[in-house]
Amino acid sequence: MRLIMCERQGLEEPEVTLAYSEMTTGVQRVADYVKNVDQTILCKKDNEEYGVFINDIFYIESVDKKVFIYCEKEVFGCNHKLYELEEMLSQVGFVRVSKSVLLNVEKLTAIKTLVNSKLEAKLSNGESVCVTRKYLKDIRSELLRRNKGWKRYYWILWRQPEYL
Repeated sequence: MRLIMCERQGLEEPEVTLAYSEMTTGVQRVADYVKNVDQTILCKKDNEEYGVFINDIFYIESVDKKVFIYCEKEVFGCNHKLYELEEMLSQVGFVRVSKSVLLNVEKLTAIKTLVNSKLEAKLSNGESVCVTRKYLKDIRSELLRRNKGWKRYYWILWRQPEYL
């Protein structure tokens, strides 16, 4: 894929034109990213409101009927319900990995099996999130849909091929 950038005076906002001969998953990923680059979710932290960019979110967790949004180094509260966020974000790379967690697959670096037969998702900021086996197929489907390729990930799930 080739990137051509040019500066144009007089534009009120940036404009992106995506030219392709065939709609591939890579082209669709670029289009999805561009559509959501400025999209935010209203959150709170220390009694102040913030607009958190969707692409900055690593995962979203529901604890005691409260929803928290985890970014690289900050955590925000959110008034949305987890199922509402799942509906809003399912088309932009977020998948449910447990009853209480939505994960941004763009931030996923590995999934591994732990000694106690549980699964753990490793994120690019060094954090780990527990994955329920029930949702493992959804993660795999999203990765395949986004054409990320398995070689980029270190999967230690070869002992349970039925979950892949």
